[in-house]
Amino acid sequence: MCESISTYINPLTDFGFKYIFGRYADKEFILSFLNAVIGGDTPITNVTFIDKEKKGESKDDRALIYDLHCELEDGRKIIVEMQNRYQTHFDDRAVFYLAADIYAQGEKGEGWDYKLTPVYGVFLMNFEWKGYKEQHLREDVCLYNMQTQQVFSDKMGMTFLKIPMLDKDADECKTTLERWLYLLKNMEKMETIPQTFMKEPVFRRLGKVARYAALNEKDKQAYKASLKAYRDSYAIAETERAEGRAEGRAEEKKDIARKMLSEGYATDVISSLTGLSLNEISLLI
Repeated sequence: MCESISTYINPLTDFGFKYIFGRYADKEFILSFLNAVIGGDTPITNVTFIDKEKKGESKDDRALIYDLHCELEDGRKIIVEMQNRYQTHFDDRAVFYLAADIYAQGEKGEGWDYKLTPVYGVFLMNFEWKGYKEQHLREDVCLYNMQTQQVFSDKMGMTFLKIPMLDKDADECKTTLERWLYLLKNMEKMETIPQTFMKEPVFRRLGKVARYAALNEKDKQAYKASLKAYRDSYAIAETERAEGRAEGRAEEKKDIARKMLSEGYATDVISSLTGLSLNEISLLI
């Protein structure tokens, strides 16, 4: 089914992501990750999984979205979502997920006073977020009062983590979050967990749990199927990116041709310099 299986399972696959972060037996992984992202001064000590996953609105959604729905000891709800391919209106989708969770807190009858439990989203993105000129590895979003320059409400917050933007070697990763992002990005290619990570017990434990050889036969088959789906999805995304680059180059040639036409160049000269056919150039006139 798959050409090769590496030492560690790929945490970006549906199976790998849930196996590492979504198992009751190994809550230490999701706790470590959540503390690295939103723990702050008060460490998160326990988490409850509300459900396994959200149902996608379409067949294509289900192929792309891997998420966990959690509740912390203080009642806060956390959505952790992994997405491997860009989707139109991804930012709107993130808002919709959190808003739906907030709306679900509503109680029927006249007694409800609209007191809400905070809902937080952690969105792991294994793609380039299109449409934004400035790109940051981490982007935090909240409800903000522009006049007072203070947070308006803490009931909704989002953190977007762009995995491809972590441009560091293992030795350069200084925080637990950087180490998690490095492993998400590189673990499938590694033979061992980096030695510099081993000072944290959670990563020593991960090195044992996430080995392909440690899976039982049922899980191995499930992982292989998930890995194939991931690789197929990755191949499609690479094709889309290549087509996008090709379309961009074609438009660039047309822009050059239009400028040359406006300056009076002969069509055969334009064709020779841009590679456009005479027919393509005629359509620009």
